[in-house]
Amino acid sequence: MKYQEDFFGTKTEFADFVKKVVPELFAGKLAVEGKTVAIPADRQVDYKIKYSEDEEGAALTLKVSWDFETAAEEEQIELDVD
Repeated sequence: MKYQEDFFGTKTEFADFVKKVVPELFAGKLAVEGKTVAIPADRQVDYKIKYSEDEEGAALTLKVSWDFETAAEEEQIELDVD
């Protein structure tokens, strides 16, 4: 399921947004459409930054993703396969 909120503003408003959202994320207090976002501490996360530009404009994307399996579950799956 996807949760998304859109914002529009100036560079200064965006800076204020980032300054607020990042600490909320790491404090476990960030919510998107009422869904609390929690980056797991018990597994690896994949994070990327992307910049693209063309004649119509530009985009900067920061992406963080992770699997829901825990390390113990991953180990169990590997053991079952052998």
